[in-house]
Amino acid sequence: MDQTARPPTATPPAAAGAYEASLSRSIGVGGNILITLSSISPASSVFILGGSALALFGTGVFWAFLIAGVVSILIAFCYAELASAYPVAGGDYSLVSRALGPAFGVATFFISLISLPLIIAVFALGVADYLGVAIHGLSPQQTALVVVVITTVTACFDIRTNAWLTGVFLGVEMAALVLLTVLGFVHMERPLSSLLSPEVLDPATGQLAPLAISGLMLAVTQGIFAYNGYGGAVYFAEETKNAARSIAKAVIWSAVITVATELVPLIAIMVGARSQTELFGSSLPVEAFLTERAGHAVAMVVMLSIALAVINAIIAITLQAGRLLYAAARDRALPGTVAAPLQAVSTKGRVPVLATVVMGAIAFAACFVPLDVLLTATGSTLTFTYLFIALAAINHRRGGTARPGYRMPLWPLAPGICIAALGLVFVVTLLDPEQWLSLGISLGLVAAGFVYFALYLRPRKNTHLLLLDAAPEETC
Repeated sequence: MDQTARPPTATPPAAAGAYEASLSRSIGVGGNILITLSSISPASSVFILGGSALALFGTGVFWAFLIAGVVSILIAFCYAELASAYPVAGGDYSLVSRALGPAFGVATFFISLISLPLIIAVFALGVADYLGVAIHGLSPQQTALVVVVITTVTACFDIRTNAWLTGVFLGVEMAALVLLTVLGFVHMERPLSSLLSPEVLDPATGQLAPLAISGLMLAVTQGIFAYNGYGGAVYFAEETKNAARSIAKAVIWSAVITVATELVPLIAIMVGARSQTELFGSSLPVEAFLTERAGHAVAMVVMLSIALAVINAIIAITLQAGRLLYAAARDRALPGTVAAPLQAVSTKGRVPVLATVVMGAIAFAACFVPLDVLLTATGSTLTFTYLFIALAAINHRRGGTARPGYRMPLWPLAPGICIAALGLVFVVTLLDPEQWLSLGISLGLVAAGFVYFALYLRPRKNTHLLLLDAAPEETC
């Protein structure tokens, strides 16, 4: 595939202090939302994370995921304001670098550089579990390797093609969520008010018992993780039309749709299950509910649709990963010999092909790492990323220097609540010895980012880490 840059005649000249536009600004708010929702994969979140939460926290999932939804919307406000002010490719790294400071931005880059390909590997290793309902004997690792290759190649297509493709797959998984919702509310066994008192299955008695506050807080953290991904809209800021005005809409709508499409089906499952004790006692609660209400054949079809949803998520995350590496190379956050080829885009599709392939190759290699190690390595990274985004949203307006664009309501309430909630997450993590290794890995990545900035980038501040704006799009 041709890796030469976009022809100069097709690009408006970059303004002083701006990058020359290289990516294809060819999708609207809707296309951005489709890709972003695909990376979140609400259906797989409901089946995997939601199912796990039901088994661990019972009806506490209602309050936990509701609180997590509020926190997620507030974080989305932070993303939206920052992205409107800095509509540059690169996601969290680009926003934090410009609004909080380059040292924090590089730390965020280190987190994303490692976590994105590892998350791809985690998703890919789980595909065989869902395809296995139709194709028995699949090897999780071999299946994952094939999936990573296919999705990496797909992510090298132009952004409009990927928006269309991920949109089709997203429609399939949304249909699965609608089915769960209908089955639950049509067969309601108990009123919605029954969810107001959080109860969990007590293994000793086999009956429901009140859920402790500490358990509810742990459930909130799982809810925040289940909703994660709406900030992915920022990765495509330079490929979205009228990004300075529309990217905020893409972020907020992605968050709202995610919360609704995950919380409502989980509520329907809890009120529609014949027995909550059997539901919460099942190893796979969502699958058990689906089989109970729709039969084995329908459950099998839905499981296959979840496999498509996971593959769809991998495509979308690979798209994000490629743009992260491309943005860092273009900012010269990497050594020149490394950055030069990684910032090139294809002539025809104007896609950062090499950067995408490199991130896909890292994900391919990660498929050889045990799954529990991958989960540990990525477990606490989200907390640091959200913390930096919330701090950036406060620092962005400090001294009245904020750029024009979207303004979140009731600033600084949203980032303030987010910081408090994330502080609580840190406390819960510190109280759980099983999370210490994950927290230590995340702290190590943050520290490595600060050290790299201090020793390599800061001494070269005149030639490296050039945090410029993207050139304005053509108006003709």
